[in-house]
Amino acid sequence: MSDNVIEFPKPFDSSSLVEQMHGLQIELSENYKKIMENYMLSRALELESTNLQKRYDTILMRYAEIVGHENIPLGLIEYSTHIVSREDDEITMVEGGNLDGQLEELQANVRKTMDELATYLQEMNKDELQ
Repeated sequence: MSDNVIEFPKPFDSSSLVEQMHGLQIELSENYKKIMENYMLSRALELESTNLQKRYDTILMRYAEIVGHENIPLGLIEYSTHIVSREDDEITMVEGGNLDGQLEELQANVRKTMDELATYLQEMNKDELQ
């Protein structure tokens, strides 16, 4: 008869799992904080880069008026947001008015997504502390 006896499992101590989760929560909170800090830094860098880009494009267009757009070295065009096409070794520069609008729309969508992520992460941090 003793061969048919089924032993019940020993009670499981869940405190070790809770401790592990608390440790992971701390790490996650630190990571989320770093994400937020880097996000804010990237936003500031993005704004600075946008201003530099506008200045660069303005100066490049002034330079193109003086020397002619066909005489601008390719290295100077590399950082321009203006459309450049090559046909029969001829360079054509066009002001990127519509492209600027599309770029701004894309950047706005990225900002919106990042803001939503930031809000979500902040809410998660608040829930953790409760």
